[in-house]
Amino acid sequence: MFAIKRALKLNNREATLMAKHAGFRRVVFSMGLSLRTQMYGRVKLSDSKAIDELKKVLTNHVKKQPGFAWMNQLSSRVYQNALIDLKDAFNRYGSGKSAHPTFASRRDGQSFTVDSSSPKVVQNAGNTIKIPTVGTFQGHEPLESGFVSQTFTISKEGSRWFVSLCVDAERLNCCGI
Repeated sequence: MFAIKRALKLNNREATLMAKHAGFRRVVFSMGLSLRTQMYGRVKLSDSKAIDELKKVLTNHVKKQPGFAWMNQLSSRVYQNALIDLKDAFNRYGSGKSAHPTFASRRDGQSFTVDSSSPKVVQNAGNTIKIPTVGTFQGHEPLESGFVSQTFTISKEGSRWFVSLCVDAERLNCCGI
């Protein structure tokens, strides 16, 4: 398994869409952290089960509030991966590998992860990259060959957006990949 990272060539509308998804991930992560912190001492659940319950609360109550209607316009895979990231952060904290999770900040970078919930996505050689539930975008440089991927992490570095594709294959050194 290896990753391929490519710069995306986005117009203003597409860059705004990416920023909205990154903000969505940040809001969900921070909201989940806040609710989980409030639950300490009141609810006797493991962090993993508590976050599963938080997912139900956020899905069935928060997203239906008029002030949070914007969440329904964005990819639910970003929402689900933000809660998975929160669960992983609490698992690392519980095992002593890291400090208590902190609120997500824009200063920490803008990024989000999208995965294809069922079949893997075929990326053909060329300049276009299909990101499930988000859209198809142009890359600055082409993919040299076709790949099959299921996980996509989109991040912003400076003023440019990048996508990292997780490829479930062995890296071949003969092809310059």
